[in-house]
Amino acid sequence: MALMIYAILGYPLVLMMLARIVGREPVLKQEGPRSFTLLIAAHNEEACIADKLRNSLELAASGAFRVQIIVVSDGSTDRTVSEALSVADEKIEVVESVGRGGKALALNQILAKANGDVIVFTDANSFVSPGALEAIATHFCDPKIGGVCGQISVDKTGAGAIGRGEGFYWRYDQALKLAESQLGGTVSAQGSFYAIRREFAGPLRPDCADDFFNSVRVVAKGKRLSYQPEARATEVVTERAVLEMGRRVRSTEGGWRAMAAFWYLMNPWRYGLYAWQLISHKLLRRLVPFFLAIVFATNLLLLDEGMLYKILSTAQIFVYGAILAAAFIPSLRKLPIIGALFFFGMSNLAMALGLLRFITGKKSLVWKPVR
Repeated sequence: MALMIYAILGYPLVLMMLARIVGREPVLKQEGPRSFTLLIAAHNEEACIADKLRNSLELAASGAFRVQIIVVSDGSTDRTVSEALSVADEKIEVVESVGRGGKALALNQILAKANGDVIVFTDANSFVSPGALEAIATHFCDPKIGGVCGQISVDKTGAGAIGRGEGFYWRYDQALKLAESQLGGTVSAQGSFYAIRREFAGPLRPDCADDFFNSVRVVAKGKRLSYQPEARATEVVTERAVLEMGRRVRSTEGGWRAMAAFWYLMNPWRYGLYAWQLISHKLLRRLVPFFLAIVFATNLLLLDEGMLYKILSTAQIFVYGAILAAAFIPSLRKLPIIGALFFFGMSNLAMALGLLRFITGKKSLVWKPVR
């Protein structure tokens, strides 16, 4: 229980306290980047890819940087390619992948075409705020910064329990990112919108979460990842629980594989505060569903040991009962408390299933966009 409480509440409190006391800001020592390349991997995104490309062109409208935009269609069977080609501009290049290999392999196909000083990875359904490139460019004036992640928010239009829960989660997660950025460096970026110096944006492993793999590789190369809240990206979250669960399971599975590839970054004697942050934010947080199961099981064995254990077991049974009820009766999710509990339960179940897939060697190489 102590580990669970630390992972969810204790770590954020200690982190933010340390950031206030010894936090640091980027040191601007050199000229910022002069060019950006935006990479967009898409599979069956006919509904939004044209709007995404127009949004990307708006980022280049200031003329402050040379901007290259490359979109790759990963085996799309709809009108993704034709919709992308309809946005005619010399800055845009549309590539069709050979077959369907998954997001990482699709991105690998176009990485060699990128000629910007900084590579920006962004999802097809994420719409980025004006001035985002200018905002992240300031961080790259510090030679110690190898990557920058932006702020992610959820489109609240028609958002239900999952959308509200996702929105709260991102506010929570990005408060951590801001504090981490001032200490050992932000632990990892989120795939909706983040930037990496071109020299660190090498080939991706198809069995790893691309955003986490890219992030920790920056740290492994001796650089830091920072957070820029002024670079905002907004996306829509599905209210279809089964599809959202599948997305989270794949993300967790790929994240574990990336963390295993860079396990040595959790050595505090070599990587200092970043190692502590990685252990707390990623390792322990992803073990919370197992902490929950152990707490519940041992609590049942201790019912005869005092009233405290009876109260705790009753509270847990009520919580899990409410989550199960909301899973089978979607209308219950409209109740704020029940909706929050449902999102919490769904998220932790997905993390547990993702770890089990990783342990058993199952790999999710292709992805289906959840809309």
